[in-house]
Amino acid sequence: MKKYYRITLVALLALDLFIIGWLSIQFISDQIPDTMWTYVGKEETLFSNIPAEATTDSPEKRETVEALNLTGNSGGATLKSKALGNYGVDVKLFGIFPLKTVDVKVVNPMQLAPSGEPIGIYVETNGLLVLGTTSVEGKDGLVYEPATNIVGSGDYILRINGDPVKTIKEFNAAIQKMEGGKTVVRIRRNGKETDVSMQAVLAKDGTYKLGIWVREDTQGIGTMTYVSENGSFGALGHGITDADTGTLMNLSGGELFNTEILDIIKGEQGAPGELEGYINMVADNCIGTIQKNTSLGIFGQLSSSDERRGKIEFLPVGFKQDIKQGEAYLYSNMEGKSKKYSIEIEEIKINSTDNKGMVIRVTDPGLLQLTGGIVQGMSGSPIVQDGKLIGAVTHVFVDDPTRGYGAFVETMLSQ
Repeated sequence: MKKYYRITLVALLALDLFIIGWLSIQFISDQIPDTMWTYVGKEETLFSNIPAEATTDSPEKRETVEALNLTGNSGGATLKSKALGNYGVDVKLFGIFPLKTVDVKVVNPMQLAPSGEPIGIYVETNGLLVLGTTSVEGKDGLVYEPATNIVGSGDYILRINGDPVKTIKEFNAAIQKMEGGKTVVRIRRNGKETDVSMQAVLAKDGTYKLGIWVREDTQGIGTMTYVSENGSFGALGHGITDADTGTLMNLSGGELFNTEILDIIKGEQGAPGELEGYINMVADNCIGTIQKNTSLGIFGQLSSSDERRGKIEFLPVGFKQDIKQGEAYLYSNMEGKSKKYSIEIEEIKINSTDNKGMVIRVTDPGLLQLTGGIVQGMSGSPIVQDGKLIGAVTHVFVDDPTRGYGAFVETMLSQ
């Protein structure tokens, strides 16, 4: 029995040591970036105070050896590139055990203009977005579910019996045209198109129905993050998702409009605040087009006639290794004039690839008095630290409106 206990204790000790070792390796790995953007000729610290070595001496990385000057020392490594390109750097614990390969992207120095301007957003879906299905009470008094388990939330309807449908009006007209016959619906689901069949029901009101709730477009208010020298822009810091389904909307296009903030609903614990504004969607008020909707924001091109393009100040782009905990600023225009407000960067998630790379806290007394912290509509507000544009506000903490998340600007630029 004692021998059994000894074996069990040894096994448990070995397991504990293995878990501790694995967690330690994981902790060390998390301190080293998976990816790193840098400028030509700029020296960067890849890592410091870590018992690891970085190498680029494998045969398949010969080009890296020639273009990337890598310097290692006791517990650290720096790099400096003399050529544009993408390079791989192998990092090994104690110079023996592989930890990861860091993807290094070397680019020319970049400048962007932080904006903070409120924008009105109008987008058109690439197809009719299905919100859900419902039952239909037929003229015969029976209840039918013609679309249940055939189409679902998040699908996009593209055609009905071969005819394209881009609006709800076209959708309804195509259904009436079939007069209750077999209806073939072309849908897009998870990026793939397929045909499904269903039978329209003659409803009590004398019209034919499929029992499908759809949406054709949406609009709202957000904040522009940056403008480039050629007039391209990034905004929001997160994608446009459908309010009912929560899915990232597949867009066929969209436009930006000047907007006027009419009211600010202050945020409170458990109740995020909101910017309320007016969007006058007329041609003369359009300032740009939306070309792409991603999980890191919307992107497109400003109109050459947008008067703000000639009044903006450009700042260097700061990458995530440039960011430090402590004081920073967000830019926002909620009262007719762009202002910068002090914030605190509390946490930096160096390997974040989503829109939650930083945890921030609003410290500016004026902004706290005005909004209570971060409110809906401020998403996209640029974050600046040490004179560099480093990111954008993306989310607010529901239980604490003074705090929220921010995305790295380099992550937005990678979209």
